[in-house]
Amino acid sequence: MKIIHTSDWHLGSRLYGWDCTEEEDRFFKQLAEAVGAEKPAALVVSGDIFDTGTPGNDVAKRFTDALLMVTAQCPEMETVVIAGNHDSYSRLIVDKELWLRSRVHVFGVPAEDAEGRADYAKNIVALPGKGVIAAVPFCHPRNFPSAEGAEGADRAKDYFSGLAGYVAEHYAGQPSVLMAHLAVRGEIDLRGHDRSIIVGGEECIGLDELGVGYSYIALGHIHCPQWIKGGRKVARYCGTPRAIHFDETYDHGVDVVNVEPGKEPDVRTRVFTPLRALETIGGKEGLPFDEALAKLNEATFPAETYIRLNVRLGAGELPGPDWTERARKACAAKGLRFCVNNPVRTEAPAGEAAKRTLALSELKELSDDEVLDILSAKHEMTDRQRELVGTLMKGLQA
Repeated sequence: MKIIHTSDWHLGSRLYGWDCTEEEDRFFKQLAEAVGAEKPAALVVSGDIFDTGTPGNDVAKRFTDALLMVTAQCPEMETVVIAGNHDSYSRLIVDKELWLRSRVHVFGVPAEDAEGRADYAKNIVALPGKGVIAAVPFCHPRNFPSAEGAEGADRAKDYFSGLAGYVAEHYAGQPSVLMAHLAVRGEIDLRGHDRSIIVGGEECIGLDELGVGYSYIALGHIHCPQWIKGGRKVARYCGTPRAIHFDETYDHGVDVVNVEPGKEPDVRTRVFTPLRALETIGGKEGLPFDEALAKLNEATFPAETYIRLNVRLGAGELPGPDWTERARKACAAKGLRFCVNNPVRTEAPAGEAAKRTLALSELKELSDDEVLDILSAKHEMTDRQRELVGTLMKGLQA
């Protein structure tokens, strides 16, 4: 069974205020070309269709128009879409019955029966004579439906185990694909991603807990394309089809996957060409602002390239009040798109974590644990106090 695996479209996202509609249109055009050329049995979209749970009407319409254009390239193809953590599942499934007319199957939640037990059959898409797809949208571990016969201590693990058993029982010998939108515990490349989804591991699940027997596990949530290490090569994040952030410095596209029972999946990535490049001046260590600006003035990037300046700041130093305007004017003069002066801090002396002065852009990039480190140092918290504040922070996000 041949599938095209894609995820994390983040439609409606903006890059430091720049509208990315044209970038999205370029992606959809290339996706349609891929579907037309490959003629897969299924297109699987593993969550985070939108960047927010309340996309504008123009964004929602763009999704509808684009998906109809893509599916028209291969009318016999089944398309399976699951909600991610950025999506509102209720908004995503509102037209699910209409979508079936175009062979598009939309899943918002793991289905359950009247008693709250998992109803696995309702999260299955069978492709007669080709294979089967088990579609599991994003769900907080504690909110999974209870599995038959399980004690409920670990609802996510029990759910996935029961789902794998159902697939094995009803579709034995057929190519099988599990779709899921979640963070897998282990060595994960998080370039360009919020590290707080991994730190601590409370919202993660182990690869061995996703169930056994699948020909391929099509994951969404992590933006960097990669295989999950551990045992047989079967689980993969396909990554974003276009760069969402400057630190996503890797190829983007979709994966074409051929699956057979009992064999490692054969994966080939179709790399997409971006409409505009994202370029960083200053490297990981950053440069003093005047040096970074000088390099910008010397650069020869294509017109409309997005520009970020990594600006080195000393401990407690704040950006100059005119830096943004100077960088913006320099970009405008060269026909470039200025995005941000990104502060890169030198290490603060030991014991001075409580005295850190942060720009707003830096504060937004901190993980929960890093925020806790600063609060703990500033208020000299005990371990118990730190634990209570951490619990409160998680409660606010639930």
